[in-house]
Amino acid sequence: MTRVLRSIALASLSIAALTAHASVANVIDQSTPDGGTVLAFFSQSDLAQSFRQLADNITGAGIQLNGTAASSPASITIELWSQLPNRGGQRLAGGETLANSGDWADVFWPALTVTPDTTYFLVFKSSNSALGVSGHLNNPYPDGNTFATSGYGSFPNFDYAFRTYALAPAVPEPASWASLLGGLALIGGALARRR
Repeated sequence: MTRVLRSIALASLSIAALTAHASVANVIDQSTPDGGTVLAFFSQSDLAQSFRQLADNITGAGIQLNGTAASSPASITIELWSQLPNRGGQRLAGGETLANSGDWADVFWPALTVTPDTTYFLVFKSSNSALGVSGHLNNPYPDGNTFATSGYGSFPNFDYAFRTYALAPAVPEPASWASLLGGLALIGGALARRR
């Protein structure tokens, strides 16, 4: 009986080690491909993109910049909203990064739980009016669209080149697998000796 309890304890430790050493990474959840067209410049106001996250969390977002290259990277802010700001929306998360024309500007924040397949909004800002956001005129993303101009005017057939991130399911590291297999081998050996 003592050996069996010892075996169970070893198995528990192996499983705990497997869980503790799981690798978690950001993966792209929603996206449209690189855009060749400048859809809007930051000199315009109220730039946003609606989307529906498939995952139950969101850890960041990005947009592809276009327009006149600046002599140094410009500050880009991306915010996640529950609804558009002028329609009673709540700011849920946001971040700021430096980027230049042609770059993807990605920002990250701590994982935020969201309701899958619910519409959320990304709001884009920059003080560099020479920079714009790349996008598409042929509606490549069916679960959202762009907003631009004062009052967040809707453009149903346009999509910015954007992406959102989510935490990937935890993938155990090789050392964790080895620990688990070692623990199971010990259990098997103990049970075999007992018989």
